[in-house]
Amino acid sequence: MNQQEKYTELEIMRQQMEVLKKKLDTQEIINDKLLKDSMKKKMSWIKKYITFQAVLIPIIAIAWVGLVEMMHISWWSYFFLLAMCCIDVYFDYRINVKAITDDDYNRGNLIQMVEKLTKMKRQRALHMLITIPMLILFMLWIGFESYSSIETISGEFQRSFVYGGLVGGAIGLVCGIIFAFHIFFKMQHTNDEVIKQINEMKEEEE
Repeated sequence: MNQQEKYTELEIMRQQMEVLKKKLDTQEIINDKLLKDSMKKKMSWIKKYITFQAVLIPIIAIAWVGLVEMMHISWWSYFFLLAMCCIDVYFDYRINVKAITDDDYNRGNLIQMVEKLTKMKRQRALHMLITIPMLILFMLWIGFESYSSIETISGEFQRSFVYGGLVGGAIGLVCGIIFAFHIFFKMQHTNDEVIKQINEMKEEEE
């Protein structure tokens, strides 16, 4: 093999290595994009749920106007309920939506993403620890207000409505707490899935 042939063979090998490197770089870009798209898709339902919560506030406000009259609930309790709903949705937004933006996905800092997702789980748990007891105490107070007013009610229909409302409120409270914990654990599981996906991606890169 002469010098020219050796040079040609080395040049071919160099070109092949460049082609292979480009393919690997392209594959890495594709994998990175797929990971980001997958993470966004997994977290998207949480954003939709928070939006759904915000839409419910005006409906709750209208529905409870009638209950104030029928159940003899004070207006202070009514406005406290609305304030509590708004604060709850605000903190849900801060914890579950604002904490991770599209820029966080695009930066590609996987370690930082895991830290944010883990922090989100802790804040979400703290939020539940505060919200559920407050909800229970508020509903007990509403029940106390309504029950205390029964003696002052003259109409039989309104008395029956208050009794029915107390029973319905108790059932609704239990169902609401079960639903809240279901959503909570589903959100936590979503975070765990994304963290697991990131960790698997990091292991492949190493």
